[in-house]
Amino acid sequence: MVSVLIPTYNFNATNLVNEIYKQLLNNKLSFEIIVYDDGSLSHLNKKNEAINNISNCTFKAFNTNIGRSAIRNLLAINAQYDLLLFIDSGTFPESENFILKYSKLFNKSVVIGGMTCLKKKPKKHYRLRWLYTKLRESNLYKNHKKAPSICSSNFLIQKDFFMNNLFDESIKKYGYEDVLFFDALTKQGIDITYINNPVIHNADDNTNTFLKKTENAIENLIELIKTNKLDKDKSRISKTFYSLKKIKTDRFIAYCFVLSKSILKINFNSSYPSILLYDFYRLGYFCLLMNKK
Repeated sequence: MVSVLIPTYNFNATNLVNEIYKQLLNNKLSFEIIVYDDGSLSHLNKKNEAINNISNCTFKAFNTNIGRSAIRNLLAINAQYDLLLFIDSGTFPESENFILKYSKLFNKSVVIGGMTCLKKKPKKHYRLRWLYTKLRESNLYKNHKKAPSICSSNFLIQKDFFMNNLFDESIKKYGYEDVLFFDALTKQGIDITYINNPVIHNADDNTNTFLKKTENAIENLIELIKTNKLDKDKSRISKTFYSLKKIKTDRFIAYCFVLSKSILKINFNSSYPSILLYDFYRLGYFCLLMNKK
């Protein structure tokens, strides 16, 4: 029936597995749960080994990091069922009917459930990531018709469609591998259904880690655009950049970014980080890299 696939890295996935396992049993579905750690060599994998003691569940830790795209492809290749449900570790279903909601749509090609944030604000050094989820990712279901938001934190897909559209394994770092993946599906005319069935992001990235991931994502985006793998209009950042370039202000934005970067980081590590300043940080870093020779 369904293979639940959980890529993880340096995270204790047992609570997530136990919840999904319980819901699968309650819905009387044939299933398997596969969890792969992508070479983190973490001490937490000792706890994850307990997953192997649960029926129809498998945990495996790899010694080498193969990347976010490759680990998802490997999970799908080793899945035995024709339906694949991907769930990121570091998330948790918001609803006790999470699996039930998906099961009603098992006939669909691709279903994206979305993501939301913890209700309680985390400590200040984790607040920027929490705020980004709250203001930029949690509106996926509400706004998808106006401006589709791509979120691979949890999605259902027919295995045949996945195997014909694997994640691009040349993308090793964090960011935009999911945008490229869903864009390829759309170009082939495969329908993507958006539903209100989010997982809760646990806001486990502190600000410095999140900013590093942000920069990695911008670097990936530029590479995908320059190699013609992704259209420049698939990202608001790139669309804004090319608009600025037309009026010759992109270099000025890059200059302002360089001057203000240290000040921006002070704000991001405060109790009241600004999501608008974070938007500027992303755009400024994009402009900076695009103007480097």
